[in-house]
Amino acid sequence: MNSTTEQRNTGRPPARILQYNTGKSPTAFQVMQAAIIDTDANILLVQEPPLLNRTPPTLDDFHCFPSHKQACRTVTYVRKKAFKSTSVIPDPHIDFLVVLVTLHSTDRKPPSITIANCYNRLQNCNWRTRDQPTHSLDTLLHEIFALADLVAGDMNKHHPRWEAGRQPSQWAQNLVNICNAANFRLANTPNTLTSYPINNSRPAMLDLTFFNQEQITVSNWHTHLEHKALDHTPISYQAWPKTGTHQEYKGYNWKKTN
Repeated sequence: MNSTTEQRNTGRPPARILQYNTGKSPTAFQVMQAAIIDTDANILLVQEPPLLNRTPPTLDDFHCFPSHKQACRTVTYVRKKAFKSTSVIPDPHIDFLVVLVTLHSTDRKPPSITIANCYNRLQNCNWRTRDQPTHSLDTLLHEIFALADLVAGDMNKHHPRWEAGRQPSQWAQNLVNICNAANFRLANTPNTLTSYPINNSRPAMLDLTFFNQEQITVSNWHTHLEHKALDHTPISYQAWPKTGTHQEYKGYNWKKTN
């Protein structure tokens, strides 16, 4: 039988990720599906998915992992057969989900990537408060960065590190401090806007991608304005581990048998 050609680390990156806050809109979710084709994505990190009876939409070619069974605010989709296995880190939270994807590999211990999909939801509009967090994940970020190799999503934070001229809040600075302590790097292209509010407020960079530079490599981060349906724009990038080898799924074409 003919099998697909094995590709090592010099081939295509094993994780081709599309990140998008769909704003609870079925239309934006539908528009995202065109971006899936254009980017050849095999992992989708969706924040604020549209829900029907508290359940996110399914996609035929993807496994669906919602952050919570009752009313999720993030959902991660993993393309079927793109990875050797996918598992969810326990202790679900309505605003974030951590999944571990294990790559197809001939290594005795196949390499893996752990990905946190986050929606840092606004809870408190008092931006200058010192003792109360303004967003749902502000006090959990240390734990999230400790669990994952890649942390991505709508962080709802302004900081001059990624957006020049912004005055950071205490909690935005806290995010940067945690990132630095964990040796994570920002994949975003500085000053590349990701959010264009429909109420004509100032555009911003709220959708962020952080990665552990000792464990994985992330490249080709860019936005897709052509697929923007509401206020957020889809983002795509590729990721692969720095150790071990990987290969494409070794499926068989039953129409080309010997």
